[in-house]
Amino acid sequence: MPGVSFIKVLFLYPIFYYQNCMDAQSGDCFNNDWSNQVAECAGILFKGRFCCEDQISLQINNIVGLKFRFGFTIVKIDSWDPGVDNIKVIAEDEVLDTLSFGPYEGTSMCFNTDYQDLFASYSYMFNLPQGKNSLKITLKGYFNEKVENESWGAKRFTLEMFIPCVEFYSECNFQGQAWRICNGYQTSQVRDIPFEIKSIIIANGIQVKMRNPKYNSGQTQTFTSSQQCLSSYQFPKYNQNG
Repeated sequence: MPGVSFIKVLFLYPIFYYQNCMDAQSGDCFNNDWSNQVAECAGILFKGRFCCEDQISLQINNIVGLKFRFGFTIVKIDSWDPGVDNIKVIAEDEVLDTLSFGPYEGTSMCFNTDYQDLFASYSYMFNLPQGKNSLKITLKGYFNEKVENESWGAKRFTLEMFIPCVEFYSECNFQGQAWRICNGYQTSQVRDIPFEIKSIIIANGIQVKMRNPKYNSGQTQTFTSSQQCLSSYQFPKYNQNG
């Protein structure tokens, strides 16, 4: 008599999904995330300097979750005019915040010594629509003078997942029909899955255990990272680990 096929998902959250340009002399500031433009102020590396209507963005594909927290440190350089010069923090098409400072906020650390500079940290919670598996975060500046007089930068970028999900696909390479399980959402212990599973998106910090009597001699398989192409899995039952 064949064993019972099942899926068990263990969510560990929040999931620390992404970080970049973290330390004072962090070498990862020099990668191409956000921008390949790097500057230094008082021995601290950051992405910048930017001016006018410069913007920097991070595009993440194959990310599956419903609730996130984005954090970063803004670098205010020289003479910002309050109410005129600002940075908009944007997740997808939603403006999460508008940051503005005065020319004398902070301390004089670098570049134009007539004005003060400032490192300030922020974080924002936001939701991603159900079914969407890509995310774009943007920092966009609005300035009316040259970089020698007013500029900005950013560092210590982080992204955490507070409601992570796992997404199963009917075809390899995350194509075809999709079926999603999210942490904290009510699901029945036994549920029909509408197709054979060929690929899975799994974020770090999530374990997916699956078993099919016809696959790998019926042994339970544990996956902790995304799977681009699996042999055919047919699961009549679903079990979420609460």
